[in-house]
Amino acid sequence: MAALLAVPVLAMAWCLRCIVKFRICVVGAHRFGHLALEPEMWLSNRALNSRKHGPVEVDIWSLGSRRIRSNSYLAELWSRRLRRPPSWIVGALVQAGEMLPPLALERADLSIFGPNNGLDRSPRFLPDAEQWSAKEVGELRDFNFDPLRPFVALVIRDSAHYVARGEAEHESTAILNGELERYLSACQFLVDRGLQVIRLGGPSLQRVPQLPGIFDYANSSIRSHRSDVLLALGCQFVISNQTGPDAVALAGRRPVLYIDVLRLSQFFLGTQLATWVPVTIKDLASGRPWSLRKLCSTELLQAKDPQVFLDWDVEVSKASEHEILSYVSGYHDEFTVSSSRIQGGAKRKSQLQSQACEVIGDAMGEWGSRRFGNIVALPSNTWIQANSSWWLAND
Repeated sequence: MAALLAVPVLAMAWCLRCIVKFRICVVGAHRFGHLALEPEMWLSNRALNSRKHGPVEVDIWSLGSRRIRSNSYLAELWSRRLRRPPSWIVGALVQAGEMLPPLALERADLSIFGPNNGLDRSPRFLPDAEQWSAKEVGELRDFNFDPLRPFVALVIRDSAHYVARGEAEHESTAILNGELERYLSACQFLVDRGLQVIRLGGPSLQRVPQLPGIFDYANSSIRSHRSDVLLALGCQFVISNQTGPDAVALAGRRPVLYIDVLRLSQFFLGTQLATWVPVTIKDLASGRPWSLRKLCSTELLQAKDPQVFLDWDVEVSKASEHEILSYVSGYHDEFTVSSSRIQGGAKRKSQLQSQACEVIGDAMGEWGSRRFGNIVALPSNTWIQANSSWWLAND
């Protein structure tokens, strides 16, 4: 019934198409990272590509029903910025368009990746959150964590999502998971340097030991949607193996060190906010590690499904605890030298880092340009200095 009532609205929009162009933007609000970055990237790109001629563009947003939203507070923040009628109205417009395709409104192709290097080239569009309340600060301090002092966020993807749903995780997605214990030495290093460390995310079977200066917020009793957002936006930087909360930090223009990056096609290659350590891919027959050029010459470069990696005759090796400590310590030292990594200008990069970006950009070609813009996310300087002899080899 609602779709039938929406037909006259579509007819009117069609008649006005030379003056006003209406567009529907449906956000993947059931996923935390998508709820943060899809509107941010779209608005950034709209600002970078503003049109001086042609019809006025009007975006009609949907953040989905309250039932499916991954974070109600983040949705509330976006509601202050976006033109967002009730979700049932947007649904009716979509259904009416499916009934009468010639009248259908354009659907925005939302992405968390780009293009046009929007996170680096535009101001933040996500509205500012309110400051911590005295009650919230007190609750966090009861756990020996002070949100008003500098802290680093730790985000570890694991199988908790599937465990909570009573499902067994498939091997293809389990390859993306990380083990918390491999990050503990790095956390202790940060604490020794005067920083607090807080673990973000949802409840997990992997629990942080009770160590001074390290707070396992993910498994605490005081988690809330609002605190999830404020902590991601308020940290100095994030250490992550790429899941949910780190994307919120990117939307807030906070830098992230990514450990064990597997799928380049699904990584944030278009922003200098992202620094990354790749997994090591080894040929099972010879035991030799693949160079970046070798990887870029195969279908794995654009692979979205991690199953593709399992189908190849290769071994995927991740960083050890000692190696993660070295990457984090090197990143920390660079960060303290230049804390305004993006807003203060382009991040300094070594010749080896530039070479890696060029190899990826050349291999991805026009597809990569459309998806990311320029390839500017730098491999960890510590990692590339130690591994360039084989990773950047011309094989």
